[in-house]
Amino acid sequence: MDSEAETLFTLVKEKHEDRIAPDELEEVRKAVERIVESSKELREFELGNWDEPFNVFKPYRRDGE
Repeated sequence: MDSEAETLFTLVKEKHEDRIAPDELEEVRKAVERIVESSKELREFELGNWDEPFNVFKPYRRDGE
């Protein structure tokens, strides 16, 4: 586990340790690691100032029309 994931896991553990069972802590650790990996991948993707989010247009249609 890298230092960012370890730091975030420690924060979660300290704040919520009384509500998380010991066997669930390992699942939380794995989830934090996945989130950190995903965020690293997103940070590596360069965006220019002109890049905009991709929007999907879905027109609203009331039932029966």
